[in-house]
Amino acid sequence: MNRILVSFLLLLTAPALAADNVAILEQAFENISSDFHKDWAFTFSEIEDGVATVGRYDPRLPAGTRWQLLTVDGREPDAEEVADYQDEREDDFDDDRDDGNTMDIVDIESIELVEETEDYWLFSFTPDIGDDEDDVAQKIMRKVSGTAKVIRDGHYLEYLDMRSEKPVRPAFSVKISRFLTHIAFGPAGESGPIVPLSIDVEVKGRAALVIKIDEHESTRYSDYEFAGT
Repeated sequence: MNRILVSFLLLLTAPALAADNVAILEQAFENISSDFHKDWAFTFSEIEDGVATVGRYDPRLPAGTRWQLLTVDGREPDAEEVADYQDEREDDFDDDRDDGNTMDIVDIESIELVEETEDYWLFSFTPDIGDDEDDVAQKIMRKVSGTAKVIRDGHYLEYLDMRSEKPVRPAFSVKISRFLTHIAFGPAGESGPIVPLSIDVEVKGRAALVIKIDEHESTRYSDYEFAGT
């Protein structure tokens, strides 16, 4: 009789626990600042296509000059590189741009609490993808599992991690052996808003047996400085 009662109570509490998990994760996503660029300057370091660039963004500067290229592969950039960099970055924080809700990538029904401590919650989830069976990106994402860590003090998302656990064959003669996206967040300064700190994307594999796929993009946001009034 006691076992039946315990099982019944677990059935009653499971939906409530699941709802709590969703609420915790949703609040953590909502606490990420979407307009930090209005009041904060920062250094932006990036490695893309094997080229390392370091730039600085400052909202106090006039429009068209807020992005300053500091170095390219450790050297001082030339005038053309500086101008191109400003043009490429100009709309990165366009107020009219809608990046959507980052939470949209999480399948709500798949959220599970993996670990809970006095300092954080750790959740697992599967990405929320479309239903296009022929889409290459969606084929890869179907093999991806995700984790999200929420810090209790400040109730913010410390990181969002999505990676493939097994090789993926999204198209004929294409094999992706590794897929990884890791995004880290934290406060700007000691008590600033929750902002992005780093983004790492890695894709490895082969196409047509002989073409090597080895892409790695790394982005860092650092040296946040309050620039508001």
